[in-house]
Amino acid sequence: MKDIGGILKRIEGKQTADTIAKSLGIKQESALNLIARLKKQGFVATEGGGRQKRIYSISTRRIPAENGMFAVINRHAKAKVVPEFIHTVHGRYGPEGAIIDAIKLGDIRVLQGSLYLFNHIKDWTRLHALARKHNVEAILGALYDLTRKVIKARKMPIKMRKALLVKRPKKLIELIRGLRTDSKWIGEISAEWGVKLPFSARDVEEMK
Repeated sequence: MKDIGGILKRIEGKQTADTIAKSLGIKQESALNLIARLKKQGFVATEGGGRQKRIYSISTRRIPAENGMFAVINRHAKAKVVPEFIHTVHGRYGPEGAIIDAIKLGDIRVLQGSLYLFNHIKDWTRLHALARKHNVEAILGALYDLTRKVIKARKMPIKMRKALLVKRPKKLIELIRGLRTDSKWIGEISAEWGVKLPFSARDVEEMK
């Protein structure tokens, strides 16, 4: 493929086959063939499909193959995230670890994608233990309550929720510096848990 760097710069970001074809002045069939080649080389992440329009996230850097947080999130999230670094894990790892790692990372889009994982939790005890280990119990509780208001999520054990709520900080903490909600009901969840949730009304609307 000639001048792959130049091509990637022209179509970097969220694209469809139509927008790629228009940007490069090629037919849609040629655009689809290009996407397939770029995907094999690791420059494309795909989301949507079926009844939804297929969206391609195109990066000028190869999207690293990994088996950690990004891989777990992208298996379940509606909008895929493009990894900014290689996140490789060894041993037991699943939605429980990915949620905690997303909280620790503090990236708004990765955190948003991690909310879909609450419907795939198989071991609440492990999730609680990880939250306790990393001192993010109140944050975990706030994110769970937010998720339950927006999308489907498995029911958290009542005892666990009560235990998380006990860890509510005395002073309101900022989950992501400089970001806070513009939504009244999200603000109410923030107040209950003592955690400033960074999601706007538009962010949660996108998740539905």
